[in-house]
Amino acid sequence: MAGSRLQVAIVGAGNVGIALARMLVATGEYQVRVGDCTDEACAQAISLGIEARQVDASSATQLHAFLGSADVAVAAVPDRLVSRIMNVASQAGAHHLDFSMPSETPANADGALKLSGCGVSPGLADLMIARLSAQADGPIDVELAVGAIPARRTNRLGYSLIWNLDGLYAEYTSPCEAIENFELVEIPPLSRPLTIRLGQTDYEAFSTAGVVGSIGNFAGTNIRNLTCRTIRYPGHLDYMQLLLDDFGLRHRRDLLRTILQNGLDKAEGDIVLLHARSRRVDGEADPRTITIRIEDAPGLGNALAAGSAAHAAYLIDNISAGSRRLSQDDPDTFAGLVQSRFARGIMSIEEL
Repeated sequence: MAGSRLQVAIVGAGNVGIALARMLVATGEYQVRVGDCTDEACAQAISLGIEARQVDASSATQLHAFLGSADVAVAAVPDRLVSRIMNVASQAGAHHLDFSMPSETPANADGALKLSGCGVSPGLADLMIARLSAQADGPIDVELAVGAIPARRTNRLGYSLIWNLDGLYAEYTSPCEAIENFELVEIPPLSRPLTIRLGQTDYEAFSTAGVVGSIGNFAGTNIRNLTCRTIRYPGHLDYMQLLLDDFGLRHRRDLLRTILQNGLDKAEGDIVLLHARSRRVDGEADPRTITIRIEDAPGLGNALAAGSAAHAAYLIDNISAGSRRLSQDDPDTFAGLVQSRFARGIMSIEEL
């Protein structure tokens, strides 16, 4: 908006919401406010110099009051609340961003954008696939692996309370989309294990749901085969299969959640790893790889929050500049994001 700062209203003052607010406030170019249903979250935001208001995301009245004058609305909330915020943003004529799985939602009549999957996975992971697809001049096979893990292994499971356990359960138990012979298919979760060596460390990777926003967007393109996996420390898969299958907790979500909640520590430091590899079907060129490592950053929370916030902040920068053609499967978005001011200092990238 010429002559005034863009107003950004963020619903949710958790790790991602606060990281995004701090990134935007630090530029001095945006009017930023966060809304949350708890006094504690609002107090924390205010202590960090961020305008905060108490907002119940389940209340349309409170959302209308909070989003009414915003140019951009961001839903940094559980998936079940995203559609409520999107609807109110649409009525207010505001652009909308969230971190949930993308759906086929058209732009508002006035051209306001509705962008989902604005984080790391889905989000940055989708952009890596689009980048490899655009670089190839023929059919390719692609393997993608993404993981948020503790920076140092501290238990046999090699995991900690990095993100929502309900999301982890869905990732490990829901059917996984893949592409085989250019067609969209489903494969079982926790299948197709392999070992990946990144730097001097070996990791394991296995199929899970929700790694990218919509694999179906890549069906019918030049990608013949595509498998998406989650990265963990070696041995994690065996322990999870013990809990889910041998102990029968696949059908006891409540009990599994209690065990993990009580048994795992919060990570003192985490990293996010993304590794994508493509190979031409005809074998006439060497494989191409993209590896990204995201570190946690002082003041921005964990690495997963910082990486997600950087993606959303880059998109908001583009909206502020007048762009209305943003896409989560545009290879140009990948190049712009990883070179942006928000990725600087938290993302390292290697392309071969």
